[in-house]
Amino acid sequence: MVQRVTISLDKELVEELKSLARKEGLSLSKFIAKSLEEYVIKRRKKEAGKKLLKIKLNKQEVEKAFEELKRIRNE
Repeated sequence: MVQRVTISLDKELVEELKSLARKEGLSLSKFIAKSLEEYVIKRRKKEAGKKLLKIKLNKQEVEKAFEELKRIRNE
């Protein structure tokens, strides 16, 4: 379900976002939605990595965990 949201941005930022959206062939709304989604995914991956590093593992488990982390980051 799509929900409409109103935000306030600096004029210069809006112009830059419009330019980037045009380059990608997207509407401003779709470009901002896509950008925010990518940001949230990146942040989730970063948080998952931080949690992973806090877990005490043996050497083999650490290697396995880093391989899984690489796999997640490449998705």
